Order: sequence, then C-alpha cells, then structure tokens
Amino acid sequence: MLSFVVSVAAFIVAIGVLVTIHEFGHFWVAKQLNIKVLRFSVGFGKVLTSYTRGETTYTLCAIPLGGFVKMLDEAEGEVAKAEQHRAFNRQSVYKRIAVVVAGPLANFLLAILLYTLIFILGVEGVKPVVDKVKEDSIAQQVGLAPGDQLLSLNQVETRSINEFANTFLSALGQAEIPWQVKSDTNELKQLTLAIGDDYLNHPEQGIETYLGFDYRLPKLPAVIEKVWPNTPAERSGLRTGDQIIAANNQAIENWPELVEVIRTSANQAITLEVQRQQQLLTLQLTPELKDGSAKAGLSVAIPEDYLATHRVKIQEDLPTAVVKAVQKTYQLTWLNLKMIGKMLGGSASVEQISGPLSIADFAGKSAQVGLVAFLSFLALISVGLGLINLLPIPLLDGGHLLFYLIEIIKGSPVSLQTQQFALRFGIWVILSLTFIALYNDVLRLF
Repeated sequence: MLSFVVSVAAFIVAIGVLVTIHEFGHFWVAKQLNIKVLRFSVGFGKVLTSYTRGETTYTLCAIPLGGFVKMLDEAEGEVAKAEQHRAFNRQSVYKRIAVVVAGPLANFLLAILLYTLIFILGVEGVKPVVDKVKEDSIAQQVGLAPGDQLLSLNQVETRSINEFANTFLSALGQAEIPWQVKSDTNELKQLTLAIGDDYLNHPEQGIETYLGFDYRLPKLPAVIEKVWPNTPAERSGLRTGDQIIAANNQAIENWPELVEVIRTSANQAITLEVQRQQQLLTLQLTPELKDGSAKAGLSVAIPEDYLATHRVKIQEDLPTAVVKAVQKTYQLTWLNLKMIGKMLGGSASVEQISGPLSIADFAGKSAQVGLVAFLSFLALISVGLGLINLLPIPLLDGGHLLFYLIEIIKGSPVSLQTQQFALRFGIWVILSLTFIALYNDVLRLF
C-alpha cells in the first residue's frame, strides 16, 4: 500500500513539474511578444483552484495529465478592435513559431538543469569490470576477456557501468567504435566495436546480454527475499527465506547462477532443491515468458554493504556538469529519435511505448531510491515530453509547427478545412498511441 501511495504521489509531482515547465515556456514567450494570455492551466477537467492576476487566470485542474495556455485568438471568439494587435492569430508566422517551440524547448532546458544538478551532487555507480565472456559473442569476437576493466568507449571515459551504458547508446550507428580496456594484469588493450544500431530493435535484452558478457560483482547467495503474488514462484511453493542450493541437479552457489537458469528456461519446468530452515525440499518452478524474457516472480536479499568494494561516486564541477548535461540531453534526444524511426520502420516493437501506469511505477521506484534517482527520472521524462510534442502530429506542438512551415512555403495559412481534417487524424493517432501505451502498461505491470 505504501509503495502505491509513493508511486501516485511521485507521479503527480513529476507530471505537475513537467507540465508546468512546458506550459510556462509557451506563456513566457507569448508575454515577451505582447500576446495576451487569458488562462494558464495545469491539468484538465474540474477546476480545483484558480486566481486571477493581471489579465491572466491561473488554474489547477483535477486531471494532472497535461495543461494549456489560452491566448487571445479571433478563431475562438470576437476580439475587440483595440486588442486585435495582441491576438495570437494576428502575429507573424515566426512569432507563432516562437511561442509553439518554447514549450518543448523549456522541457529540454529543464532536463539540462536537472542533469547539471545531478552531476554536481554526484552519481553513485559500480566499476565496470568484466566477469564472464560468452562463447561466440560480440565481446569475445572483439577480444574482451574476464577481468578486463572498461576504461573508455568512443574516446569517452566510462568510470561506471552506467557511464558505459550511456556512452554505448550514444555511439550506436557508427561504423567503428574504439574501445579501451585494461586487463587484470594492467595491460591496456585497444578494441574496436562494429555493431551498427540493431541493439535498438530489442533494447529490453540489456547491453551486456547483447554484447555477451557479465559484470564482476560480489556473489549473492540465492536466498529469497520476496515472492511476488500470482507468479510462478508463488505457485511453486517458494517462500521468503528459502535458499536455492541446486537447479536441475546442478549446484547453485549464487544468485546470478539461478537467474541464468531461469532466463534460459521460459515455460520449462525447473527442479529446485531448496533449503528451508532445517528442511531440504524439492520444488518445481516453471518461469513464464513475459516482455521477451523469462520471469519467475522472486527477488533476492541484498545486504547493506553489498557492492561496497565495487562502488564509485562520480561528481563534477559546475562547468563540466553543464557540458555533460547538454551532451546527455542531446544523446537521449537522438536515441529517442532513433527508436521512433525504428518503430515506424517496423524493426523495433511498439512494446517499448510506456503509458501513465508505467511512468507512475517508475516514478515511485525512483523516488524510493533517492533524490538523484528521482531527478534522473524527471530529466528523462522531460526529454521525452519535449521530443513527443515536436512530432508532426496535429494537436501537438509539432503539428502546429508543420502548419506554419507550410504557411511559410505557400505564402498563406493552411485552409481551415485542411486543418480540421488533420486534427481528426491527429486525434486518431493520439488515441491509438494511448491505447497501445495502456495495453503495454497492463501487460507489463499486471
């Protein structure tokens, strides 16, 4: 119950901040251009509270899934002659473009600000040291070996697993990616990755699985901390505190070994030998295939000092933090554009689309981890919100920009009939995406 409350609260805070910043971008630029703003609203539906200051009414509404800035416009009613020069529709096309672009731009600027703060506060991570390299994998083919520490990729330092992942994603698509590693005997090795960007077709597999190696981490015993309800683990009879000592007659010495057995046994029965206090039990576990991988529905107990010898904290000074924040925002934007392109081309699954339920779940989990994790979540969603609003879909900011671009080219506004047809199409697209997102949420969460 507490987790649910935290998720809801974190979701409302996150959406409230992101929507307010987005709409403030429109509002601020409109004000600077002397366009009259009638209403600034966060949320939709029933008005919870409102007040008027100057010529603008500010409202907070019940449904926190968006917002809007209502400007004086002759398309929405008669405008007094004395104020026609302040109507949005009377502005030059370039002023209208500035007002529309300001919303998404505000989201990108917020992401840069958040990432700057994150890099100054410091990001805790784990040293990227290789444990096992799989046979015939990409990692083995390029020369990666157990014990290698990943120093840099594409000439960018990778001091943690997270830094390596971010750099890998930003380098996708290059013909050759230089990769520097240091062996456990301190030998420097210069490797080269040539992989294209097909990883984005199925990013849920994880970078390590795609490349074919595991990180060297302290080995956790396979002691069950939690068994999730209505899962294969619960149906098998597993309980909190059970220790798995063997699977299919093979000894299980640590948690990763059990995870590997589960991962390769989707819809196949696994015979487990379980130590429960003074009893030795034999149970049958059949993992289910879900979201492209085998899931059992259990988690491991993690001691507080876990990773103590492998942890690293990365902090930057202000100038470096700003540069890295800009780079990070650009990388995320470019990566999202690639994913959208692959979805449109059919090479990536629409299962990657998340809706409000998943966002609420991620918000709650990040909030429980800590401030830096929650700020990182906010920055990530802010980039996504800014980018989505720039897509050339009617109803979104990008749809308006498309109309204005056509107006510049043809020398006159798009006809009202064309706009109305485009708006109906935009509604259909948005409703379709919403349905897909909610469907994915239900499958992913329930």
